[in-house]
Amino acid sequence: MRSSPLHSQDARKLSTSTSQRVTIPCQSNGHITLDIHQPTAPPSTTITRPTVLIYLPRGPVLQNLSHEASTISLLRSSLPFPVVQLNYRVSRKHQYPTPIHDVLVGYDWVKQHLLSKRAISRTGRSELVGRVAVCGELVGGGLATMLALTECRIGQPGIVAAAVNNPVLDWTEIDDSDDHHPSFQLPGSAVGDATDLSTPLSQLRKQVFKKPEHFFDPFASPLLFLRSAGRDVPPAPPETPLDDMDILSLIERQDFYRQQQALSAISSQPYGATRDRDAGNAVDGLAKRKTSKRYPSAALGLRLPPCHISSGGASPLSEQASDLTQRLRKSYLRQADAADFGRKVLEDDEIERLDEEEKAERRARDAEIRGKAKITECEGLGLWDNSKEGRSRVLEMAKWLREKLV
Repeated sequence: MRSSPLHSQDARKLSTSTSQRVTIPCQSNGHITLDIHQPTAPPSTTITRPTVLIYLPRGPVLQNLSHEASTISLLRSSLPFPVVQLNYRVSRKHQYPTPIHDVLVGYDWVKQHLLSKRAISRTGRSELVGRVAVCGELVGGGLATMLALTECRIGQPGIVAAAVNNPVLDWTEIDDSDDHHPSFQLPGSAVGDATDLSTPLSQLRKQVFKKPEHFFDPFASPLLFLRSAGRDVPPAPPETPLDDMDILSLIERQDFYRQQQALSAISSQPYGATRDRDAGNAVDGLAKRKTSKRYPSAALGLRLPPCHISSGGASPLSEQASDLTQRLRKSYLRQADAADFGRKVLEDDEIERLDEEEKAERRARDAEIRGKAKITECEGLGLWDNSKEGRSRVLEMAKWLREKLV
């Protein structure tokens, strides 16, 4: 049964129960659930504003309820504020952008119902007071990164810290594979751990994206906020005629395209031929360079939050995690330079000509920038699970969040 929006009295009741499930309608697209877990850690006297942590589960790849329960338990015992598990939907039935919409709907609900409202409202100032952090792994890690990069408006309550593990940050880099992977099942089924993620991720991409252009959307592949994809959008799957009329229509369209190519004197592959997937340039077959984007621009009014990024050395997602770290640091540096009004952005050779005091100042600032985007790599896949090593990784992440929020 769907729950109605909580009022202040209902919100106070949440603080007296250990956990509660809330069902939220997603307009005309069904509903999602949120599991609100109250902390078991001792309360903190240093937190002066309402603070909430949103946890986004792994998704259908390596889904394991016991691992999720272990992670939630450790977060509750380590952090003195509520942990909200946002149960977004992603499957053949709920393809992208549904999981993006689910996360945004759940995030808006958390702000409206778990943060405080100001006693006195003023024009141009948010009526809400509080902070939201987010963490997630695998598909949930990619969605958590999307939330951190877009919901961090200056002067508004929003994402102030993010922790992600093995996040899927760029679906365009997931290799296509038709090989059967014995430990992968359809979305919605629970699976055990695997030693390889490449095949499950490539199969999942085929199931949850209707068209190739959909996984080139930065909200689905958040690394594309910070850089280009380095390749063109691949052609859509060939059309399959259903009857004689469809066949005639397809032939006419093919004739039209051939005539247009001849009139334009375009030398290209015959219509319908498939381009090399890795060819970023259809003319010379050379891959395009992944160019950086100046994100966020000053016009957006965003200030990127600090991020804790981790991955396993054996994970196919480790390069994406490293790429995110480096590009975030560049964005932090640009924002720091923009905050120093009138201060020139120096090139490397100009920095070398500075005196020792100025160099020390630069090194201190660079160290601070590196600390805002912390990256950790461990052995194996490095998942958050209920093994001794996995629990240790969760505790390390929780310790980092506590340092940023308490």
